[in-house]
Amino acid sequence: MHRFWTMAAAALTLALSVSTTAQAGAIHGDVPEQPDPAAKYMIYLHGAWPETHPLTEPHSTRGLFEYDKILTALAGAGFEAISEHRKEKTNPRRYARERVVKQVEALVARSVPASNITLVGYSKGGQIALLAGTFIPQPDLNLVSLAGCEKAPVRLNYDRFLSNDAARLQGRMLSVFDKADKLAGTCRKAAEKAPKLSYEEVVIEVGAGHGAFYTPNQIWIDLIAKWANPQPEKNG
Repeated sequence: MHRFWTMAAAALTLALSVSTTAQAGAIHGDVPEQPDPAAKYMIYLHGAWPETHPLTEPHSTRGLFEYDKILTALAGAGFEAISEHRKEKTNPRRYARERVVKQVEALVARSVPASNITLVGYSKGGQIALLAGTFIPQPDLNLVSLAGCEKAPVRLNYDRFLSNDAARLQGRMLSVFDKADKLAGTCRKAAEKAPKLSYEEVVIEVGAGHGAFYTPNQIWIDLIAKWANPQPEKNG
């Protein structure tokens, strides 16, 4: 099942304004020793900039990457937020295998159902999240790519992923990117290669391009929170 939406910021804000207020979760550097099986867990993976620059140094065009505020917003949306600040250049495939996959396995081994786990990655973090998804045989896992699928001409990693990995994706996936983004766009080709994947895509129009996810804009925070924690439909 593939669904595609394009929504302007004002319309999207209005559509999400009916969401219920969730009880805030906590922020963790790694998987808790005794996770609550009933809680919702969100493993957040940031982009490349904080790997080689301090969080106090603004990007030349996107400004400060508000890492701590993003984690606070995700926890405030009702998730147990798990995230590590990678402070050196990482190999996406190796990090996915050696870090993210083990985190998911640890949660599942401690009785957290895969449907309560969401991998959220921005830019390079989105690449890591999708790679991790191909290594995890959990059909109920949730994957979110925030501007994680490259456009030409900077799409070497994405093309390699399409050729070698995408067919193994399974579970639920949401792709979100800003309409003005010149570096990243649709993940549709990856979804089309994955017969076991349920895929949705939302194009937001906040005008910030690839920097749309540098701050915890309530538009995308609410969007992924509602998608990762769907409420059952009421009869009548």
